[in-house]
Amino acid sequence: MDSLIGAYRSHVLGRPLPLPVSVDFTPGPREIGVQVGAGPKLGPCLARLLLWTYTLADVTAQWWHTPSNNLHVTVHGRTAGGARMRVYSSGPFTDCLGLVRLDLGEKEGVSLDELYTLTALLREAPSDSDREAA
Repeated sequence: MDSLIGAYRSHVLGRPLPLPVSVDFTPGPREIGVQVGAGPKLGPCLARLLLWTYTLADVTAQWWHTPSNNLHVTVHGRTAGGARMRVYSSGPFTDCLGLVRLDLGEKEGVSLDELYTLTALLREAPSDSDREAA
């Protein structure tokens, strides 16, 4: 357990990362889990997630249209010291604006480039108040 806590501290030290909502350490598979926060808007959740994932190596990602109608994204990777890390977040699936085609309950692998593109498109999309004004 001490080595996992040390690996986490080494990884975040000196990096301007968003504060996690929770951090868990699982000694069996020797994995650090970081929840970077769910929220009322998907775009900011994905942006915080991407900041964390760009600090990892050997990254794989998956997104999931949850039964509660959220888009849940999980990224697995390794720190520079070799510790396994799982970083995840979620937000309302309706915020995807039809850009993510997953049926309810469906999971799919996704690249960081796809996550970045979705985040950028959501940032450029008009807000609810902009659509109401039009």
